[in-house]
Amino acid sequence: MSGQKNPDNSTRVPLSIVFMTIGTIILLLVVIAWLLMPNVIPQPVYAALRSFTPENTALPTPASAAGVTPPTPHTETETQAPDMTSGAAPGDENLVTLEEALAQDPLTGVPVRILIPAIDLDAPVESIGVEPVVQGGLTYYQWLVPSEYVAGWHENSARLGQPGNTVLNGHHNVYGEVFKDLIDLEEGDELIMYDDNEKYTYYITTKEILPERGQPIEVRLENAQWIAPTEDERVTLVTCWPYTDNSHRLVVVAEPIDATSSK
Repeated sequence: MSGQKNPDNSTRVPLSIVFMTIGTIILLLVVIAWLLMPNVIPQPVYAALRSFTPENTALPTPASAAGVTPPTPHTETETQAPDMTSGAAPGDENLVTLEEALAQDPLTGVPVRILIPAIDLDAPVESIGVEPVVQGGLTYYQWLVPSEYVAGWHENSARLGQPGNTVLNGHHNVYGEVFKDLIDLEEGDELIMYDDNEKYTYYITTKEILPERGQPIEVRLENAQWIAPTEDERVTLVTCWPYTDNSHRLVVVAEPIDATSSK
């Protein structure tokens, strides 16, 4: 049996490898501790480890690498604010004081209510936009109409009390029928509009019934001129007609009391 090898000798690990492995693990733990918690390492060890790490080196910018001196950063010169106490400077006629700016209500002239005593109409008003309509290969835009007892103010039309055409629309035979009785208005009937703060009084001056359904696009565009901007102050109401159909457009125009009295 003396010729057989001892199985324990074939699997024995040299002691030097064990020590090297343990030393490597300890070194790794020290490095990790230095990176995460440098304050817990004794200062001599910490200083020794720092001596083996490279210092931060500033990378050259393209300008310095090419030998070009970077330009000196520009410093904005402080601009002196205008003296608002001595009045507006020449050419600044549109400047206003803080008090005047605060007094200007951004909602001034935006319609919120319409009242027509002759036909017992008293309804809220809301802003409306447009939707695209394709006809004959061309895209046109038509105004939306509120689907309840509400008049719709064309949001790009004039505000109340200002020069221009203030346009409102509404249904006449569905969704609350807010403009059902516009057909009964007569010249001289009173139309009262409100924004959040003021009352605006107008009188009916024009009532037109315009063919719409089946008409060529040229006719429909001509009809649309009634809701186009104007130089004079007016309110234009638009709905469909007759009550049993929607083949025509009913247009009612009202002007301010001052304008009608001067005619």
